[in-house]
Amino acid sequence: MHGRLKVKSTEEQKAEKQKEQQKKLTIYRMGMKKILSTRQDVTYDTESFAISSQLLCVNPDIYTLWNYRKEVLLIEEKEWYDNSEKDENNGEERLITFLETEISLTEQCLLANPKSYGSWHHRYWVLMMHPKPNWEKEFSLCTKYLTYDDRNFHCWDYRRLLINKIGITLPTEIKFSTDRLNANFSNYSSWHYRSTLRSLDESCIKEDLTLVQNAVFTDPADSSAWFYLRWVLSNPALNSDKRQELLDAFEQLQELEPDCKWILLARCWLTESLVLSDSEYVDHRAQFYKELIKLDPLRKGQYQHYLKIAENKLENQN
Repeated sequence: MHGRLKVKSTEEQKAEKQKEQQKKLTIYRMGMKKILSTRQDVTYDTESFAISSQLLCVNPDIYTLWNYRKEVLLIEEKEWYDNSEKDENNGEERLITFLETEISLTEQCLLANPKSYGSWHHRYWVLMMHPKPNWEKEFSLCTKYLTYDDRNFHCWDYRRLLINKIGITLPTEIKFSTDRLNANFSNYSSWHYRSTLRSLDESCIKEDLTLVQNAVFTDPADSSAWFYLRWVLSNPALNSDKRQELLDAFEQLQELEPDCKWILLARCWLTESLVLSDSEYVDHRAQFYKELIKLDPLRKGQYQHYLKIAENKLENQN
């Protein structure tokens, strides 16, 4: 009827989508063909280089194109070194301009896909080639990215590389880690990053134990903090009294969360790390594994294996 928009049928929408995808595929194939045809040249082709930028902005995970751009950058670097005796300042300035443009490209690609392996790797590679890299700026940018998405493990890995470049102090980075975790406990990447900063000892283990204990009590169903807790429990700096205190606390927590398998697993870890020869602890651990078989049937075989070990220890002790 007049004045009404025509609603496309499902078949029409599907056909239009396929047509658009085919158009993109044709452009991609033509672009790749052009790039690959000039890739082996001693000097690079500016048109191919520009096409690779356009393709990467659409899909930054085409590793072939990142490798192609590395080859071009190495050509530029060689020319700079070859001509450095003639005109060192202009040569270096040209190289820096070229590299800065490349860094800007990786930023565009990261906006399209913040978890692109190729973009992060290429960015660091370019900075390592850069005659005057601004590591402080990179570190600030990394902090900014993590405030947007603190689960981006690529950015955490990148940050770890940058620390060695700018020489930031350990207390400052520990504080940053604590702040990010307090903002979001449910974060494997943040917990893992924290574990790489320092080795736990008697002077700092209490701080980490308090942090992770707060996390598991805040959300017992979230697995990320429990894995970090297990790492803390594996440290010999944690004495038996503190382990017993945790065991009692988890017993109370289980009364509130009877269906949480992680609490039972933590009690297993703790009873095993206290006194292996104590029949009471072994008996409790066997009971925990029986309950885990019911709560987590997908891992029934694993729990049965540990249950058998606990029961064998009981038999040997008796």
